[in-house]
Amino acid sequence: MNRQTIIEYLKDLGATNCQFVDARLLVPEERIRNYCCEDKCGRYDKHLTCPPNTGTVSETREKLKGFKAGILVQYCRKIDVQNDKEGLRKTKLKLHRMILETEKYLKENLGFKNIWGMIGGNCDLCEECAGYRDEPCEYPDEARASMEAFAIDVVGLLKRLNLDTEFRDDKVTWTGIVLTDREI
Repeated sequence: MNRQTIIEYLKDLGATNCQFVDARLLVPEERIRNYCCEDKCGRYDKHLTCPPNTGTVSETREKLKGFKAGILVQYCRKIDVQNDKEGLRKTKLKLHRMILETEKYLKENLGFKNIWGMIGGNCDLCEECAGYRDEPCEYPDEARASMEAFAIDVVGLLKRLNLDTEFRDDKVTWTGIVLTDREI
């Protein structure tokens, strides 16, 4: 299997950066989960792809044991982060679609069976998550949770990979990952 082919595929989708990683670098932490429990965003226990709907930290640790490798995907765009909320949502959805397309590509073209995609930020496929209405997800096959929702320290992961961690007002960088059960 040619890693360069996968990178070219992701670049064609619009990825700004792609990096192959060892899945063991993703370590769920209670302190990250606690940020979600503080509910500063108002999504905890309401949004279907946010905690506690994503399982416990120990359940995530156990699930991660079934994965060997991953492809970290980043999508960056210049944008007024503070004032262009619709533009921000569109960039988040762009990464979400890249993660879905990468999952599909790995399954259909490279024969991967066990794949786990995580997006940047909360799932934003719907204007309002059905969880706020106590209804089931409208897109259960496409909805994805973020690494943070699974208690992964994304900033710490980016630092370990020597990638930029700066939050800026004029540019957004969304980070997602697709994990696989065998080496890529």
